[in-house]
Amino acid sequence: MDIQYQEFLSNIAKIELISRQIKKSTEIEYELMVKNHQSLAGNTKERYSNSHHNMFFRSLTSGEAILYDHMSLDFEQRVKDLIKRHNKHSLWLLAEAFEYFEDLVELMYAHIGHNEPSVWPQDKKKLETTESLAQKPLEWFIQKAKDGQLALHKKLECIRKLFPALVSIEKTNYFKIDLRFTICLIEMLRHIIVHNNGRINDITKFTAETFRRAGISNNGKYDSQKSQLIYNFVTSDEKGYHVTMLEIQVTDTPFHIDRLNNLLNYMLAYAHYIYHSLIRPTYFCQHKLEPTIP
Repeated sequence: MDIQYQEFLSNIAKIELISRQIKKSTEIEYELMVKNHQSLAGNTKERYSNSHHNMFFRSLTSGEAILYDHMSLDFEQRVKDLIKRHNKHSLWLLAEAFEYFEDLVELMYAHIGHNEPSVWPQDKKKLETTESLAQKPLEWFIQKAKDGQLALHKKLECIRKLFPALVSIEKTNYFKIDLRFTICLIEMLRHIIVHNNGRINDITKFTAETFRRAGISNNGKYDSQKSQLIYNFVTSDEKGYHVTMLEIQVTDTPFHIDRLNNLLNYMLAYAHYIYHSLIRPTYFCQHKLEPTIP
């Protein structure tokens, strides 16, 4: 499984590289826009910094060009659109990164089922038992892990059941965050990005579902630090709430907090711990460890 783990790292590295390139190109484009606008404004030709766009499509029968919209954008609107585009790129990079992370977790989950069938959820409707699961090949477990019947947080629960050390590191770690909750939050952010273009129709329901997936609903009495973590990646405008991955300026410094990079770091560190500290030494090393089932 080392090959698949290295592929995961390589895929995340490519995403981080794309993120850096997008950030750089956005900065260059913004600087050129400002320079051009200031030059025209200085020559009292500010109106020429506006851009005008006609939108056409071709008729299905005649091929005739049909005008369906016209847009005129001034300098301020073009800057806003540039920022929105940068954010949208970052959202889709997060969604892609999470899917690579999910693929790796599913593969580790499949290896657990193949090696420890008693821990895997048994489908009573199909009369699956520990004994019948023990006869299944690894390929069957991989296919079942990917069939979408269990959400990621459910598969991670299976890993926690077999490896209690994961529960401990989720609560006490270098980042000083609840990683179980954070991974559930990333899972929810990815869902909103893919299925609703990053728009959160109901922030109350979004918050409740995130806490529910993390197993800490507490009858709606949410931990304030965890609630704040959600709002670190959510902003609002006249249309409501939406996911944001834009960098945050650190007050009175030239530095920024890179939200996307932080989430990539959490997924990398989490996957590294599960694979190198739990899965690999237990199933893929010469001297295997015995997992502890609580």
